[in-house]
Amino acid sequence: MISSARSAEQVRIAIIGGGIGGLTLAQGLRKYGIESRVFERAEARTDYVQGFRLAIRDRGLSALAECLPERLYDAVLETAGKAPEQVLRLDEHLEPIGQGNDPWRNRSDAHRQLSLSRITLRQVLLEGLQDIVSYGAVFSHYHHNADGSLTAHFDDGGSVTCEVLIGADGANSRVRKQLLPHATSHDTGARRLAGKISLDAAARCGILPLFGQHGVSIKPANGHQLMVTSHRVDPGAYQKYGLIGWDDATHRGIEGFHFDNTTSYIWWNTAHWRGELAADDVLLSCAPSRLLELLIASFGGYHPEILKLIRHTDPSTVAALRVRSSDPPPPWPTRNVTLLGDAIHAMTYFCALGGNSAMVDAGELTRQLVAVKAGKKPLLEGIRGYETAMRAHGFEAVRNSLMSMQAALGPRSVETA
Repeated sequence: MISSARSAEQVRIAIIGGGIGGLTLAQGLRKYGIESRVFERAEARTDYVQGFRLAIRDRGLSALAECLPERLYDAVLETAGKAPEQVLRLDEHLEPIGQGNDPWRNRSDAHRQLSLSRITLRQVLLEGLQDIVSYGAVFSHYHHNADGSLTAHFDDGGSVTCEVLIGADGANSRVRKQLLPHATSHDTGARRLAGKISLDAAARCGILPLFGQHGVSIKPANGHQLMVTSHRVDPGAYQKYGLIGWDDATHRGIEGFHFDNTTSYIWWNTAHWRGELAADDVLLSCAPSRLLELLIASFGGYHPEILKLIRHTDPSTVAALRVRSSDPPPPWPTRNVTLLGDAIHAMTYFCALGGNSAMVDAGELTRQLVAVKAGKKPLLEGIRGYETAMRAHGFEAVRNSLMSMQAALGPRSVETA
C-alpha cells in the first residue's frame, strides 16, 4: 500500500476518501481505463457503524455491477450474509399488529436485496486498488491553478495536482466546507442506540429464536420502534476469494466481536428523542453497559424476552449516536471539484439508504467521466450532469429517511438543549 500523498504528484482524478462511495468510484474508473488515486486517512476504519451490516438495494447493486469487474461483483454476491426475508410487526408484548403505512415503503430503494458486512464490502472494493490507495493522507485544502488544474494539499505537507477533485470524505467533508461553505446539516434531535449478540451467544443465553429467524419491528403503543434482525455468514463462501470475507487484519486487537466480519449475529437498533433516556452529556459519554441499563429502564412493561435480548447484548457493540441530516443547498456553479455520498447528502440511518446513495453517485459519476473520456461531452458538462442527477436522487433519499425517522419515533415528548 502507498503510505501517504507525495508532493509534486500528478493524477487525472483525485478521490478524497476511501469509503464505500470513493472506492466504488475508483473501481469504476479503473474498469474503464481512467486514471485515479484515492487518498484515505487510515488503513483501518473503526467508526462505530463499520461493525454493522449494510442493506444493499436495487440501485446500489446496479451501481456495483456497473463499476466492478465481474469477479469482484460475484464476490459481493457470494460473500453476502443472509438476513430474514419476512418482517413481523409486533407490539411490546410480542403480539401482532397491523402493517402500517410508511410513506417510503413502496419506493424502489425500499426493496431489500442483500445483507453485506460493511467490512467485507470494503475488502471487495479495495481488491486490485492497492497501487492507487494512499493511507495517512489527511486532506487540508485545495487551490485552483492557472492552467485549470487543481492542487490538493494534505496535513503532512504533501500535495497532488489533478484534473478533477472528488470529495468523498464523509459527513464532515473538508472538501465540501471549502467548495460549499454555506452547505449545512442539522441535528435531528434523534439519538440512536444499537447493539449485537452473536447467534452462538444468543443460543447459550436462551434468546427467543424468533429474533434470529425473522426480522422483527416492535412498535409499542406508547414508545419508539425497536428493530431486530439477524445477519448470517457462510465461511464456506470465502474460500475462492482469498482474504475477502475473512476477519479483517486491520481490526485485530479491538475488544469484543463488533468488528468481526465472520460471526453471525442478531442485532437491534432503536432511537429516542434528545433527553428522553438521559441528557446528552450523559448519554453520549457513558459506558456501553450503562447505555443498556438506561434502555432497559425505558422498556417498562415490555415482554421479558425483549429485555433478555437487550440485557445479553455484547457491550462492546453498543453506542449512542447523534442522528444528523444534510440540508439541501441551492445548486452551485459547476467546477472541476465535486462531492459524492455523505460528503454532500448525509442522511439518517432510517431506510438504510446512505450507502446505496453513495454507490449510485459513484455509478453516475463513472458514466459521465467515461463519456468525457470518449469525447462525447466536455468535462464540466459531464460533471454538471452528474451533479444534477446526484442532487435529485440523493436529497430524495434524505427526505425519505427523515420521514421514516418520524414514523419510527413519533412526536417529541421531551425537548432539551
